[in-house]
Amino acid sequence: MIRQYFFIAMLSMIPTGIILYFLIHLGKGLLGMVSDRSLHRELDELAAHGESRRQARQQANQKRLDNGCEHQFDEALGGFPPGVCHKCGLASEKPNGPCDHVWRAGEGGAPHSLCEKCGRKYNPSKERSTSA
Repeated sequence: MIRQYFFIAMLSMIPTGIILYFLIHLGKGLLGMVSDRSLHRELDELAAHGESRRQARQQANQKRLDNGCEHQFDEALGGFPPGVCHKCGLASEKPNGPCDHVWRAGEGGAPHSLCEKCGRKYNPSKERSTSA
């Protein structure tokens, strides 16, 4: 009699184990879906924040360019860096760093330009700017 109960208990543990195994994997899948959903929500929030910062940066850049000059960024005359208006000296995009350079043509035989704010020198023959 005890043997029968033992074998019945052992045989009932196999289907119970299989059902428990599938329930555990179902629970992991549901938790994965919840974490994926929260991850996508966080990514959407980051994308919206990045877009708002990009728009604010574009508006600030447009505001700094509204100085009454009819900008000509296409032509690089007389030693000005690429993308700089040769009339007012402002770049089409604000450069990285603390100085918003205002370039002026330098004097001398070789064409170069100097920032009137920080004194940085741009020499087109070296294709880089150097500190003064």
